[in-house]
Amino acid sequence: NPEDFDNVVVVGGLLDTSRRLSSEKEAFLMRAAEKGVPLTALCTGSFVLARYGLLDGYSAAVSWFHIKDFRAEFPDVSAHADSLYSVDRGRATCAGGTGAADLAGYFVSQFIGQKAAEKAAKILVLDRIRSSRDVQPVGDLFPAAASRAVKRALLLMESNLQETLSVAEIAARMNCSRRQLERLFGAELGIGPMAAYLALRVHYAKSLLEGSDLAIGEIAYRCGFPNAGHFSRVFRQQTGITPTHLRHPNRTVVNDVAR
Repeated sequence: NPEDFDNVVVVGGLLDTSRRLSSEKEAFLMRAAEKGVPLTALCTGSFVLARYGLLDGYSAAVSWFHIKDFRAEFPDVSAHADSLYSVDRGRATCAGGTGAADLAGYFVSQFIGQKAAEKAAKILVLDRIRSSRDVQPVGDLFPAAASRAVKRALLLMESNLQETLSVAEIAARMNCSRRQLERLFGAELGIGPMAAYLALRVHYAKSLLEGSDLAIGEIAYRCGFPNAGHFSRVFRQQTGITPTHLRHPNRTVVNDVAR
């Protein structure tokens, strides 16, 4: 009986869109939701809840690695990638990894007490339990990013590569002015927000060129460029080579320029 539980937790694994819950598990999960039992999703467990409509209208923390796919598949969920976990009414989600320990720490502090949460963190050899205000790791492209505002802005950029945001929109989400955000980027990264945004888009394009068979036009679209020609020019300015040359290094220069 799902009503016997304080919380039902769905643990995610490798994404497999063809795999569904068994009819028994599905019935259990839907009954839990119907009876108001809180539901929690760890990592890609958020995809499971979302497929059954159990996150519609809720805020959900999703790993920046999956955010684009998640938003495309579940537009009715307010998904974001700028925090480790999210607790919205009877739904809790986390980005995965050690974020699961942080979400667990939140539950311990809420239902048992802060001292118990601190003790649990020490047992797990964690220096502290991070809160929902802590942001997900940005990755190794900008290791100098230090402030929460810059890290969160970079995560917003990473999760909006296809439909790029303006600096003003990003600043508004940070609750700061555009000038303040530009000063922070200059102090920490030595470049402005738009330059950092472009670097992220080119970096993602490079990973798609090297790790997929997608057409260059499709990669341009996914990375927020209006067309393949513009993408090729910007990519060459940023990296010194064209997208075609990166993918086919042995192709002659004449053919490469022609592409």
